[in-house]
Amino acid sequence: MPPSKPPRLYLNEHLSPRLATQLRSYGFDVTSSHGARMLSSDDDQQFALAVSEQRALVTFNVSDFVELHERYIASGKEHWGIVLSTEERTGTLVHRLLRLLNSVTADELKNTVRWLNEFK
Repeated sequence: MPPSKPPRLYLNEHLSPRLATQLRSYGFDVTSSHGARMLSSDDDQQFALAVSEQRALVTFNVSDFVELHERYIASGKEHWGIVLSTEERTGTLVHRLLRLLNSVTADELKNTVRWLNEFK
């Protein structure tokens, strides 16, 4: 059973838009840079959109988003989480993201960086 308030997700452009569609079919609130028409927007813009919509950002881009997290925290800004992943097949990502969405609340993810590999 999903937590009382599962995270809302924003998938950056390196993740397939099919992934968002599959997760929405399970009833989760998931969007992507493809759906938001943010392709080729820089990382700051991607993250700002995710924050403005109270969404955790899911990405393969580890170094840039860890740096953004550190800047946000250092400046006292809040965000709704960053979920980092290694590049995997879509089926593997769906499985791991469903485990995350069914076990972590939005509040638990807030202002944190988590590895999707935790949810194998």
